[in-house]
Amino acid sequence: MNASHLLATGVLAALLQAAHAQLVVPSGKTTEQAQRPATAQHCAACHGESGEGRDGAPRIAGQSAPYIEKQLRSYANGSRRNPVMEAMAKAMSAQDMASFAAYYSRLDAPAATGVAATAGTAAAVERGRVLATQGDSVRQVPACINCHGPGGVGEPPAIPYLAGLDHGYLVAAMNAWKEGTRKNDAGQQMATTVKGMTADDVVAVAQYFSGLQPPKPAPQPLVSRPVRAGDAARGHAIVASGAHGCTACHAIPGIRGPIGIVGPPLGGLAGRSFLAGQLPNNTEVLVTFLQDPAALVPRTGMPDVGLNNQEARDIAAFLYTLEPPRAR
Repeated sequence: MNASHLLATGVLAALLQAAHAQLVVPSGKTTEQAQRPATAQHCAACHGESGEGRDGAPRIAGQSAPYIEKQLRSYANGSRRNPVMEAMAKAMSAQDMASFAAYYSRLDAPAATGVAATAGTAAAVERGRVLATQGDSVRQVPACINCHGPGGVGEPPAIPYLAGLDHGYLVAAMNAWKEGTRKNDAGQQMATTVKGMTADDVVAVAQYFSGLQPPKPAPQPLVSRPVRAGDAARGHAIVASGAHGCTACHAIPGIRGPIGIVGPPLGGLAGRSFLAGQLPNNTEVLVTFLQDPAALVPRTGMPDVGLNNQEARDIAAFLYTLEPPRAR
């Protein structure tokens, strides 16, 4: 047993002891306390009693259950690294992970005090906002909101919210993707995105998102949406033909071809709140956007591929049938 293992074990033991001491629940339990799974008692020392987050530890209240559960599995299998979290996750059963994830996904904790954006120059603050909302085409960095939603509110169940997360945590998370120590995104979209960011860019983006208000817990996502006069089978055939190059930019379940990472993955589109990071997700908006993307989002990277109205309706019908991707 080496020194680093001993250190991690000692830190874990101390955290467990502190968490247990903090969470001795009095006889008059609230409903929330009564429903808390046993595994949650070990998490408050870092993540806060209601998952609100603390300095250096992320807020987990209201993140989607599939996302939380996947992160625990990743810590257990080593595709995401942190000595304390790895030890925690390896001690949990699959049922423990599922119960823990379901519990925290329902919590609506207030924003944590002391978890805010660090001060930065006006130029750095503006750089963070621009990268988050518009991206940088020169450095090939897509806008964060393309996947994480306007204001960083997330696109559950697969894509986490960033708004209101601890600044230091966000910097560490982006650096983990950049350095290759986090490997739990099969499409490696995050790893590719952060490669184009400088160290100052990473700090600036973290400043931007950490200063935003976190969202409320997400409702159960829809699994499909009907499209008037749309035919999903015809839409599948149009996309699968490759004539419009959809897979060059997007990962699309069930479609052979390159797995694009320029645009967001399209699995689970029916359950998302937004299209193109900012438009309300409804069938007529999607049909219009497919025909003329720039008319709705002038700075979009989505090209006009010449679809007529019927083709757009068929493709929309197909996209709304796609299963959600695995959480990142």
